Amino acid sequence: MSPAPVPTPYIGYSLVKPAWLDANGHMNVAHYVSAYDDGSCPMFDDFGLGWDYTHEGVGSMFMVSSSIDFRRELMAGDPLEMSTLLLGYDRRRVHIYQELYHREQRYLSAQAEFVFLHISFATRRASVMPESSLQRLAEIAAVHDRVPRPAFVGRAIGLDWKPA
Repeated sequence: MSPAPVPTPYIGYSLVKPAWLDANGHMNVAHYVSAYDDGSCPMFDDFGLGWDYTHEGVGSMFMVSSSIDFRRELMAGDPLEMSTLLLGYDRRRVHIYQELYHREQRYLSAQAEFVFLHISFATRRASVMPESSLQRLAEIAAVHDRVPRPAFVGRAIGLDWKPA
């Protein structure tokens, strides 16, 4: 049996919920992570460590590092589209890059880089991902490694940095 095709990138969808707004009337900075979380589901589901895996009670993927740039505001009800690329992985960690777009107007609203760590619920500590997940991650990496790395990835944050 041949492996399932690897989307390049994975695409996820969400919507700006009224509860995500702040006093400025736009999506609050904290809820971009919620939107990215929604958008990463297709890839995490594909390698077997999505919310179904978490609900089984064995373990989960915890975000341990993030970097987000905000480009353009989003308002209540705006339809969202997130793209996700695998940048790297090892036996316990997954490194991804995501872009968040207004789905109808097609503008880039934000871009982000995240590192996730596989956690065992039995120990509440880092643990090795299931072998089936590691195998699928290898298949995804073989495809995503051919995509040029966005300039955003691995950048330093500071006053001198300017977006490309």
